[in-house]
Amino acid sequence: MAEKGGLKGMFNASERDGVQYRKAKLWEMILGNANNGCGICFYLLMMYASYIASEGYGIATAVAGMIITGTRLFDGATDALAAAIYEKFPAKHGKVRIFLIVGWVLASLGVFTMYNWASGKFSGAAGIAVFILAYVLYVIGYTINGVSGGTVATIITNDPTQRPMNGFISTMYSYITPMVFNTIIAFLILPKYDNKYNAPMLKEACFLYAGVALFFVIVACIGLKNVDVEATFEALNTNKKDEKASKITFKDMWHVFSENKETRMYILTGVSDKFAQQVGSQSIIGTMLNGILIGSYMMSTLVGNFSMIVGLFFAFAGGVYVARNGAKKSTTVWSWVAIGLTAINFLFFWYLGVDGMKSVGVMGAPVIIYAVIYTLTTGVKMILTTTNTAMRADIVDYELERSGKYMPAVIGGVYSFIDKLVTSICSTVAAVCVAFIGYRNTVPQMGDKATPAIFWMTMALYFGLPVIGWICNIIAMRYYSLDKERMVEVAKNVAAAKKEAMES
Repeated sequence: MAEKGGLKGMFNASERDGVQYRKAKLWEMILGNANNGCGICFYLLMMYASYIASEGYGIATAVAGMIITGTRLFDGATDALAAAIYEKFPAKHGKVRIFLIVGWVLASLGVFTMYNWASGKFSGAAGIAVFILAYVLYVIGYTINGVSGGTVATIITNDPTQRPMNGFISTMYSYITPMVFNTIIAFLILPKYDNKYNAPMLKEACFLYAGVALFFVIVACIGLKNVDVEATFEALNTNKKDEKASKITFKDMWHVFSENKETRMYILTGVSDKFAQQVGSQSIIGTMLNGILIGSYMMSTLVGNFSMIVGLFFAFAGGVYVARNGAKKSTTVWSWVAIGLTAINFLFFWYLGVDGMKSVGVMGAPVIIYAVIYTLTTGVKMILTTTNTAMRADIVDYELERSGKYMPAVIGGVYSFIDKLVTSICSTVAAVCVAFIGYRNTVPQMGDKATPAIFWMTMALYFGLPVIGWICNIIAMRYYSLDKERMVEVAKNVAAAKKEAMES
C-alpha cells in the first residue's frame, strides 16, 4: 500500500510502492542546498549592474539595459556548453563540488573587476568594453556554478516525499538570503552613502555579497561530500550495456526539449514566472516602489523581513502539500491563489493613490494592511518556488524513463538556456520603461517626486507581469501529465530498468 506523503513520510523507510528510493539525511539536504544562497548573492549584486554602469563607467541607463540583455543572451548560450561539459566530466573524484568552486572563483573575478578594480577608471567606449568584459567573466562563472548547483536536488534524493522538503530548504536560502542582505543594505550600508546607490556604496556591497557567496559554497561542499562520488553517477545510469548510447550528446540536449512535452511545460511555468518577477525585481523598479512611492527603504525592508519569516511557514506547509498532491496540482492551485492576492494588493494601492502610498512608509493601518497582503503573497510565491524545484526533479526522472539517460545538468541547462533567452530582455524592459517616463540618462533614486507616471509604470511591472506569468502556469499544467500517480509509475519503470542494467 502506498505510503502517504507529508512530514512523516519524508524521513522514514526508503522502500515504498515497490520502489527502493534513494533517501537523504536532513543535514545533507540543509547543507547541500546552500549553494542556492551563493547564486542568490550574485543575483542580488548584479541587480545593481545598471547603477554601476552609470556611476562607474558613465553608461546611459538604456544603453546599460541593452548591454545587460546581450550578456544574458551570451549567458544562455553558455548554459548548453557548461551542461555538456558537466555531463562528460569524469566523476572519479566527484564533480559537483569542483564546478561549484570554479564557478565561484570566475564569478567573483568578474564582479570585483566590475564593481571595484575597474570602476571609475574607464569611460566612453573603453568603459563600455571593460564593463562588458567584466560581465562576461561573471556570466561564465555564474553559469558553471549554477549548472552544477542545479543538479543537487536530483542527486541528493529521488524520493517524491523528500523532494518537496528539499525544495523547501532550497527556497529558504532563496528568500532568507535576500532578507538578510536587504536589511544590511537598508540599515547599515545605504545610510552611510546618503541612501544613494553610488560607486563607493556598491564597492562595499560587492565585498559583502562575494564573501557570503563563498561561505555558501563551502557549506554546500560539506553537505555533498557523501553523494558527490563516482558511485552516485554510475548507479543512475540505466544504459550500462551500451557505452555509446549512454553518452550524452548535444543531440540529446535538443531532444530533451523537442521530444519531451513535459519539459516544455515545465519551462513555460518557470520562465513565465521568472520573466515577470525579474522585471519587477529590477533595482530601479524596487526603487520606484519603495524609495519613491512608499518613500521608506527601512519600512519596506521591515515589511519584507516579516513576510519572509512568516512566509517560510507557508513554504513548509506548501512542501507538505506538494508531497501529498504532486507538483502539477500544487502549481495550478497556488497560481490561482497568487493571482487573487496580487489583485487585492493592486486594488489597495490604487485606493491609496500616488500621494496616499506614502502612508505605507509610516506606522499605521495602511502598513499593517500592506504587510498582511504582502506576507500572504510572499508565502504563496515560496510555495510555487518549492513546487518548481520538485517539478525539475520529476522531469529528470521522466527523461530517464523516456530515453534511458540521466541528465540533470542537461535538463537544467536546457531550462536555463530558454529561461535566459526570454528573461534576457528583463533589464532592457525595465530600463526602457523607466526611460519612457523620464529616466533616460539617470536612474530612479529615493527622494524623487512621486508622479502618476511612476505609479502606473510600477503597478504594471510589479503586479501586472506576475499575473500574466501565473496565468501561463495554469495553462501549461493543463498539458502536463506528470501528476503524483504518474510519478510513482515513472519510479517503478526506472527501478526496473536499473535492475535490468545491473543484471545484464
